[in-house]
Amino acid sequence: MDSHPIAWGLDIGHSSIKAVKLSRTGDGVTVLGYAIEPISVPEGGDRDQAVTTALQAIVAREEFGTTPVFAAISGRQVFTRAVNVPVINQKRMHAMVELEAKQQIPGNFDEVEWGYHSSPAADGASLDVALFAVKREIIQQMIAKCKAVGLNLAGVSVPSLALYNFIKFDQSFPDGEAVIILDVGADNTDLVVYQADQLWMRSLPVSGNDITQVFAKKFRVSVAEAETLKRQVGDSRQAEKIIKVIEGGLTELVSEVNRSLGFYRTQNASATLDNLVISGNTFRLPGLPEYMAEKLRLTINILEDLDKIQVASGLDRSHFMQDLQSLGVAMGLGLQATGSARANVNLMPSGVQAERILATKKWAAAAIIVLLGATLYADYAIASGAAETNDRLGKKVQQYAKDNKERMRQSEAVLQEVQQIAPQLATFDVVGSNQGFAHSVLAGICGVVQAVATAPGNRPPVPNVANAATMTPPLQGAYLRRIELAAGTAADPYKPLAAGRTVTVQIDIPSGAQQGEVRSALLKGLRELPVPEHLQDLITAQTIFTDVQATSEVDGQIDWYYIDRDNLDASGSVKPIEERRMLNTSTTTFTCTIAAPGVVASAEAKP
Repeated sequence: MDSHPIAWGLDIGHSSIKAVKLSRTGDGVTVLGYAIEPISVPEGGDRDQAVTTALQAIVAREEFGTTPVFAAISGRQVFTRAVNVPVINQKRMHAMVELEAKQQIPGNFDEVEWGYHSSPAADGASLDVALFAVKREIIQQMIAKCKAVGLNLAGVSVPSLALYNFIKFDQSFPDGEAVIILDVGADNTDLVVYQADQLWMRSLPVSGNDITQVFAKKFRVSVAEAETLKRQVGDSRQAEKIIKVIEGGLTELVSEVNRSLGFYRTQNASATLDNLVISGNTFRLPGLPEYMAEKLRLTINILEDLDKIQVASGLDRSHFMQDLQSLGVAMGLGLQATGSARANVNLMPSGVQAERILATKKWAAAAIIVLLGATLYADYAIASGAAETNDRLGKKVQQYAKDNKERMRQSEAVLQEVQQIAPQLATFDVVGSNQGFAHSVLAGICGVVQAVATAPGNRPPVPNVANAATMTPPLQGAYLRRIELAAGTAADPYKPLAAGRTVTVQIDIPSGAQQGEVRSALLKGLRELPVPEHLQDLITAQTIFTDVQATSEVDGQIDWYYIDRDNLDASGSVKPIEERRMLNTSTTTFTCTIAAPGVVASAEAKP
């Protein structure tokens, strides 16, 4: 983890560069300075050159010097993927995530820089891992730009994590409450939800540029002119008109947010979602925060003040607070650079980081030269000291021999102690055999339900839908409602469980002619669920469950959303449909029995 007492956070956005200088003293953080530099790209001009020009201007105006800088790669250039991994030994964590990354990240893995952030999953038995990957050439381009203008680039991170780091560190919310962060940038929109140490994030396919283009098309102006007009709105009546013009884009944004939060609720049923923190210049439009509050039915929090971070006395606090809405990413980058952030992902190539460390410690090379000179002088002095030197060296040799003998005695004592407890340490090997038991059971059940639910012959008909045959995704033949793994007991935490366990599985099966076939297929799949290879020392049977019974069937309903953005009404006009519909189901409860595990041989009994 990087930790510099003073550092800059640099956010290179679509239309401007934002930079914030932070200092850390103990647990306290202070804003020392900040700057915002517009990026002016002439029509048909080179954006890379415009960014370099803006960087040169901000470096010429501010005192960057050799102060470390953390920058962010644009969200649209970052590949993001969320995966779930079981809780394992921390020493093996990186290797397991790297294996998952190689499977998830597209293209040549050797041509990307990647990192990850892990947080506890809602089930308490696994970790949610957010993977981030960027093409190496993009990182190299940023390094080259910063080097060309004299910036001491120390790290490269991701906007969504930077914003999370800022909100998590500074903004105060009740302990344990879930907090939503919505950052609408020009090219990318990030949705982040965190609760305590749990973190969940998603990129949405609607950005600030999409909303601006609607405005530009309506008033027949360029995108740049539309952006300028939006920002110059200061009258509430004008704002209302503009919101009505861009309402189509806003409706799509609201739908994407609601859809994502709906998915989050299915994974975190106990979470209470009430507070939404908004970030980005898009929300500077008067009336837009109130519009979002009404449509999303959430409490909107605007970044207009700092709760924990201080502002240096020489800085105009009121002016800084006016710009805070657009400085969240830069603040988070600065926090990471000073070692104050919760999430630490640095996409800088490892070779470049090592080169920086060596470059910033040139004094070490000078010290080595001095030491070499001192050594040569000492050798000369020893050679010229004759008898006096020999006597002194002889005494040192005797002392070293005595010290070495004492260390040998201590080493032998430690070795004897280790040999005495070696049999006890060997019994801990059983812990490894027990790892992954619950995870494998849950994964096996989910695999059975997924296979049966998605079989073409098991899918239920879709009522009142004209294009049911091509609907994507189609309804499934079954929906997993609940898995409950009864707790087991063991006399010794390092021995296999002494008794069997019961797993209760509830599955919603849509009503229809195929309902009986789906129930039979689920019963057959659960009964034939094989024992994974790594559990064969614990379970002597061929299948995980020794008995599976369908113990109850209760009629009920589940809801689903029908979406058709290309629907035509009677007049032939496009009238999108997004409706919540109900599906009649039978909630079937399967009771699955896991037999008492076999006894694993202890270390003493193994040949």
